This record gives sequence, structure tokens and C-alpha cells, in this order.
Amino acid sequence: MTDTKHAVWKRHLDGIANELLRLSIACDVRLRDPGVIDRILKDDATVCGRKNPEAFRKLRNLLMATYDSLGKSIDRIGPEDTKMLVSAIAKRTAKRRDGDGHEDSDG
Repeated sequence: MTDTKHAVWKRHLDGIANELLRLSIACDVRLRDPGVIDRILKDDATVCGRKNPEAFRKLRNLLMATYDSLGKSIDRIGPEDTKMLVSAIAKRTAKRRDGDGHEDSDG
């Protein structure tokens, strides 16, 4: 389906998601909680449960770059296909963050 059709974008967005997950764990922050991303973008490290200035800086920079990548994906493959990819990646990442740790075969 969309995963094979847009393998390059899937790999790219998956890589971003994996790094966001790693950095969010390093900072002990839940990105999906309301207002968290806005606070990070505003350089508010108090949102973190663990003090890790280097990881927070990288997390903030990657979040800013993520918006650029999503915009490019929408331009190149369209909003619906981007939404489908992001949704599948978010679902898998949420499972990993919550401790399941298993990779889904569907991405």
C-alpha cells in the first residue's frame, strides 16, 4: 500500500520518529501530551522530567526540522499519503514508547 509506494518517505519519516522517541525518552517527556511540543519549541526545558540539556537541544532542533520534512512530504506525495504514513509510524512509535518494544510488520 502506501508503505511500498512511498518507501523513501516512509524510511525518512520513520527515522525522524525513531530519533524523536529516543530523545523524548532521554529527556523523559511525552511528546503526545497536550502542549508539550509547543513548550519544547518555545525552548521550555521545564517540560522534561529529566535534566539533559544536550538531548533537549537536539529534540527541539529535530522537532523544528520535522515540520519542514512533513511539509515537503505533503508537497511531494500529497496530504493523504503523508497522513497515512505518519499515522502508521505514530501508532508503532506509541507502542514502543509505552513499553511494547515490538516492531510491527506493517511499519
